[in-house]
Amino acid sequence: MAREHVEFLQSQQLPWAPCPWPHPGAGSEIKLLSLDPETGACSYLARLPSGWRSTLSALAVSEELFVLEGSLDWGERTLGPDCYAHIPAGAARPELRCSQGAVLLGFLDATPRETEAVPGQTASVIDTFETPWGHEGMDPAYGDLGMRWKILHHDEATKDTSMLVLTPSQLAPPGLRGPQERHDCVEEAFLISGDFLSPLGPMYTGAYFWRPPQVLHGPYGSRHGNVCFIRTHGDVLENNWSTHELTLDRTASATPLIPSATYPGLQPWLMDGRY
Repeated sequence: MAREHVEFLQSQQLPWAPCPWPHPGAGSEIKLLSLDPETGACSYLARLPSGWRSTLSALAVSEELFVLEGSLDWGERTLGPDCYAHIPAGAARPELRCSQGAVLLGFLDATPRETEAVPGQTASVIDTFETPWGHEGMDPAYGDLGMRWKILHHDEATKDTSMLVLTPSQLAPPGLRGPQERHDCVEEAFLISGDFLSPLGPMYTGAYFWRPPQVLHGPYGSRHGNVCFIRTHGDVLENNWSTHELTLDRTASATPLIPSATYPGLQPWLMDGRY
């Protein structure tokens, strides 16, 4: 069974729970955003307390981390808000410390377990503030409206890609009406800041979705603009547009698609600003 289609949930509604893995490990708490029950691959939020530290030498799985709040000491380097790390399986890790607490967005490609470091495997660490926004390779339907992206990681073999995407404020299709789109790849996203307008209602800071290939979605807009962390899996991100159009209602109530068995009790909710 692969991951279930979630479109969308507000992560603020999920409970914090003790971390069950060796990393982030003892003392940390997580919110599980989505999980593949067969492989253990997952997307999560982690809350690290003041004084947290990890001395794991390496993990046998690949991991991605994005700092949402606070800071993480990566050896001699401090990763503040909006810093990103991609750690391949077997890559050596420095001692990780958190002196003042932090909230991280994380992704694992299988259930994590400790292993010995593999020579030649290295992590990539990026302060995304130092990476310029661009639109090269972006669908003109987005780029011409002022949307921009920062490609943080791309795997040529799998085509898996991680990126930040910027949407300007007061953006919507002409006349608040436009076609839907679908992709050949899995797409998942976490809304770091701002809002999205969609036919399923508004998404706010902390919103998350996991969308399988070929699922029609959109059109989208934004009242205040947003920054979104987006990952794609299994193919390049290309838009295949529908021949029909839908109207985007700026005042629509939220009617998200949330599997009730996996996320019991979650209801449409107005965000209150906390992760």
